[in-house]
Amino acid sequence: MRKFLTLGLTTLLAAGAAAAVGTAAHAGSQLEFGACPADVAQVYAKLKCATVNVPLDYSRPFGARIDVLVTKHASTNPAKRRGVLFVNPGGPANSAVMAAGKLTHPSPSGHTRMPAEVLAAYDVIGIDSRGTGHSQPLSCVGDDYWSELQPDPDRPEERDKSWERWKAFAKSCADKNGDVLKHTGSRNVIKDMDHVRTLLGEEKISYLGYSYGTYLGSAYAQTYPQRIDRMILDSTMNPVDQQMWYDNSTGQVVAGVARQRTYLEWIAKYDNVFHLGKTHDEVNAAWQKLLGDFRQRPRGPRKNVGAVELMDVYIANLSHELYWEPLAKAMADYVLRGDETAVLDWATPGGGAAGERMIAGMISIACVDSDAPSDRAKIERDFTELARTSDFAWYNVSIPSACANWHAGHDQRIVPSGRNLPPILMFGTEGDSATPYVNTVAMHKQLPSSVLVTERGSGTHCVFGAHQSMVNWDAQRIGGDYLVNGVLPNGDTDIAPHPLPVPTPATAAAARPAVLSPQS
Repeated sequence: MRKFLTLGLTTLLAAGAAAAVGTAAHAGSQLEFGACPADVAQVYAKLKCATVNVPLDYSRPFGARIDVLVTKHASTNPAKRRGVLFVNPGGPANSAVMAAGKLTHPSPSGHTRMPAEVLAAYDVIGIDSRGTGHSQPLSCVGDDYWSELQPDPDRPEERDKSWERWKAFAKSCADKNGDVLKHTGSRNVIKDMDHVRTLLGEEKISYLGYSYGTYLGSAYAQTYPQRIDRMILDSTMNPVDQQMWYDNSTGQVVAGVARQRTYLEWIAKYDNVFHLGKTHDEVNAAWQKLLGDFRQRPRGPRKNVGAVELMDVYIANLSHELYWEPLAKAMADYVLRGDETAVLDWATPGGGAAGERMIAGMISIACVDSDAPSDRAKIERDFTELARTSDFAWYNVSIPSACANWHAGHDQRIVPSGRNLPPILMFGTEGDSATPYVNTVAMHKQLPSSVLVTERGSGTHCVFGAHQSMVNWDAQRIGGDYLVNGVLPNGDTDIAPHPLPVPTPATAAAARPAVLSPQS
């Protein structure tokens, strides 16, 4: 991720192929797009939606079927339209339906995450993966399962309780969903994608995937290489690892140590705002007091905010800077003034059906997609070792615990060979704690036709199409030029980091947003 942009962006890619993918290849869509569900339409009025009925099991096309929701943001200039751009925001249960809106919807200042020339060139397509979002989401436990105080696995005396809770979750998933569960993995999602491509009347698709969405994109490209036009993979998973999700869980802990230091040093830099100390160690002492107090005595009216709930918010927001300032001010409210209001506003679990289904989809896809260790002793040895250098090692044991007890089996992950693929653009940041940079490098090695653009000096999760406050204009230019004109850097390239936020003393600790995600 770092190095500074070389300006020789002169390589024109696959010019002949590009012409074949343009408007002339658009055979006409068989999908009738109309009104979207109310929660989508209220936020992104320009999106149109269609429901597609697909086989639950593609080996039995006349058997059970399920519905998946597809959304479209039409090209803003049909004369310049060159095809469709499928998008996936990762998660693995984040909504691609909503991502299509987020990437195309202008902010109050008129900024769109996707460059204007890209919006002219493509219909942007989002498909909620089966079992998630608006595509018949899975449910594994009761709506209030996650609004209760969670056992703290960092405390040895609570590890049995934590393990049994995830074991019960895995069993309930199997009991409630039956055979549906084993068909929720990415192998079936990419078949859904290709079915939608056919219904859209397109010979090829272009693709933009973030985080888990990079694995989905690489799996699609490996399975259907002749159907890829242009592809951007931003902040990638590592499909070379046999235990892909387990290794990502442990890798996040290692990468998160440096990212946490960056955040605490940023707070120290602005002691005139936060007053938590002028050095990393001083600010870390404040953080340790907050964490220790909540670990010792859960807070809130229902006494359901403890160390796990606090860590959930803290870890989620290390990966990007959008909420660094209000979180630091919430910490200051508690440590300096004894006011826990803002901390509770952020960390109190919401519960409810939406949150439960989000977790059900995320865990189910992760557990189905790759092999996972089933030996509890091995898992606990690994996380005990990680905890020697990390505050939050044990708070990343959720996916390993669930997958160790999974009843629906695990698919063989799809490892890309890179054969027969057009030039691909990749982005990564060297300090990414959500999909560590070593994963991006590993995927890059698997894809010989890829060019890697690294945002050096940055730890933000995802680069291209970022929120306006974290935008990297070099990345925007490179990504836009590639998607529209087929132009890539002459080789792997480093770009300077986007600036970190500058806090202001007048800004109060802000309330938790409705949805927390790296792409918020």
